[in-house]
Amino acid sequence: MTTWTRRRLLAQPRDAEIVVPKGLGGWFARRGFSRVHELGWWDHVDLRDARITFVPSQHWSQRGPLDRNESLWGGYVIEDGTHRVYHSGDTAYFEGFGDIGRRLGKLHAAMLPIGAYEPRWFMRPQHMNPEDAVQAFLDLRADTFVAMHWGTFRLTDEPVGEPPLFTRAEFRRHTLEAERLRIPAVGESVWLGR
Repeated sequence: MTTWTRRRLLAQPRDAEIVVPKGLGGWFARRGFSRVHELGWWDHVDLRDARITFVPSQHWSQRGPLDRNESLWGGYVIEDGTHRVYHSGDTAYFEGFGDIGRRLGKLHAAMLPIGAYEPRWFMRPQHMNPEDAVQAFLDLRADTFVAMHWGTFRLTDEPVGEPPLFTRAEFRRHTLEAERLRIPAVGESVWLGR
């Protein structure tokens, strides 16, 4: 967690609702947060008019130098009775995308990573490439693909502008309608409502 992120979290009211993977609740509790919901895979919490379900991904967790895999990692499905959206978090391709689509129902949008994938021999276990991301989208059976996790800074070996080009090419290869793919510019907001 970056210093900036830590400062933003600690600036929140201590009675704010916090939803985190199992293993991270203690960090918030030790800092005085009183409404922390720690979820295991497939667990959910209902907050006001939304249900938040924590779902698996393929990655690993680490918050410090000596705590690898001491907390869960994953994504979230958020639904409000009208819309259901999925944010995958950081993930590689894995068979669980089909399970998420089957278990949680029709997804209106799936936010999936398309960058930080080269070299494949090293990055494949934790990051998808555009081909993997489009396959995940198909497995999820979502209406709209919203691309993320690319272009902010150079993390891996592929050129910064490559992921959107390859993702669009994969959409064409699978004969998917171009309007189902949203690739926001860095910093752009995207409205997911209908």
